[in-house]
Amino acid sequence: MRVVKPQITHLLALFEAMSDAGHDHRLTDLALALDCPKSSVQRLLDHLAREGWVEQDDATGQYRLTLRLAVLGQRYMQSAGIVDATHGILERVARESGELVRLTVVDGERLVWIGSAQGAPAGLLYQPSSGGRIVSFATANGKAWLATLDDEAACAIALADGLGKKTGNVGPRAISTIEALRRDLAAVRRNGYGTAIEEAEAGVAAIAVAIRDPATGRAMGTTSVAGPIVRMPAERRGGLATLLDAAARELARVWPLARTSPIPPKRQARR
Repeated sequence: MRVVKPQITHLLALFEAMSDAGHDHRLTDLALALDCPKSSVQRLLDHLAREGWVEQDDATGQYRLTLRLAVLGQRYMQSAGIVDATHGILERVARESGELVRLTVVDGERLVWIGSAQGAPAGLLYQPSSGGRIVSFATANGKAWLATLDDEAACAIALADGLGKKTGNVGPRAISTIEALRRDLAAVRRNGYGTAIEEAEAGVAAIAVAIRDPATGRAMGTTSVAGPIVRMPAERRGGLATLLDAAARELARVWPLARTSPIPPKRQARR
């Protein structure tokens, strides 16, 4: 069977464009996101619908992913052992911080959410979607990870993520220049943790640290604490960073995906 690379590329891009489960997707919007003719995207959607990966709303004509892809991903995460290995650590940090604790994994040149634990009391929850894209330059997790790379690699990833462009995917205080990114990354390397104060979302503050492979020092993922800005004042951040740093070291010891190496060592920043 002859594999046509552009079709595979468009198929994977289509999955990513449809990964936001908060709403259904119009054919026109998907064609714009993929920069493809509507007829080509329509053929992909029709094929995926026949195979059970996509479904179309009869009333609106819009498309959504079925749960088949999510089940496949969950099956992989369970078999890799990462859920069982990390869950207890996240739960403990959530209890001690009283806030939302989240976990990411480095997947090529991006971060992906893979786990969370809620420590806030009922009625005071900050509970964002776990399917949203992690904007590297506007999130604490993103900056904690970028700071483990050299500036050239970090800036390239941030620019690809939309740094300097007008986008609705960031908060009101998100940085917008390479100079600001370099300053933030220098601060992360100096302090040992990244922060995002209303950069990812209005009214929300977050602190994150990188999870490093003990043998190579490369970042395998990140972990963070996030909550309403009124509960995350500056004087509290140092204690939360210490809590996260201890958790990150423990996570690194039990990390079942440490054998993978998504970022070449030469791109790592000095610790």
